[in-house]
Amino acid sequence: MISMKGLKQLALSSALMGLLVALPALAADGDPSTIKGLITAVNGDMITVKDSNNVERKIHVSPDTKIKKKKGLAAVRYETVEKGALMAGLPIVADVVAQGDGFNATAISFGSEDFRTAQQVQAGVAPTHAGMEANAARMNDFGTYEALATAEVHFASGSTAISSQGKSDLMALAAKTKELKDYRMVVQGFTDSTGDAAANQVLSTKRAAAVTNFLQQKAGVSPGRVQAGDGMGVASDAGTGSNASARKVVVKLVVDKGVNAGK
Repeated sequence: MISMKGLKQLALSSALMGLLVALPALAADGDPSTIKGLITAVNGDMITVKDSNNVERKIHVSPDTKIKKKKGLAAVRYETVEKGALMAGLPIVADVVAQGDGFNATAISFGSEDFRTAQQVQAGVAPTHAGMEANAARMNDFGTYEALATAEVHFASGSTAISSQGKSDLMALAAKTKELKDYRMVVQGFTDSTGDAAANQVLSTKRAAAVTNFLQQKAGVSPGRVQAGDGMGVASDAGTGSNASARKVVVKLVVDKGVNAGK
């Protein structure tokens, strides 16, 4: 039979072991571990992550840190992204090694849906399916963000091909990002009112995707800076019939007011 003194010693030992497990920050320099949590702040190369124990961890992100976005329902495919994709509000899994009071990240991964949600929160945009009016209002509802510039790319009827003028306008918009500390690009596609609603929805989505791909692949904009293109269907100003001005993709370059004010 275990004595009362023995029970107390056992309980104390168990509590100590639990404390050691819950405090990875006490690990010796170079010890590897994994931190799962929510990014609460990004300051240069340092991110602050609040873990499952509600404890904030300081994690250093170096040029050697592998940052990947999970893709697909099974999350078995990864897309390598840049450090700029890391933002407050993004849940991550970080492979780290202890260094002093903080950690150095060797790899960071996050889900594509979590990334999109964090983008929407950052931009002050809430997902909505309330209809055309709510979707149209979404473009201007950026909370603390403001639009610095806008480009409209127009399309031939039924087409998703970007014209030479459209490419030139997108390159000019991308050039404006070179001197910005922080920014996002919001992309929305539209159609005229010809054809049925379902077909127009698909077409507007494909147009938005074409512009998003051009910005990332040809204009040199980091994938983490371009919000996934939204298909908005028929433009609110489409009127009736074939309207060339309604067959478009609208791209807004937005920046946090606080960051912009500090330049």
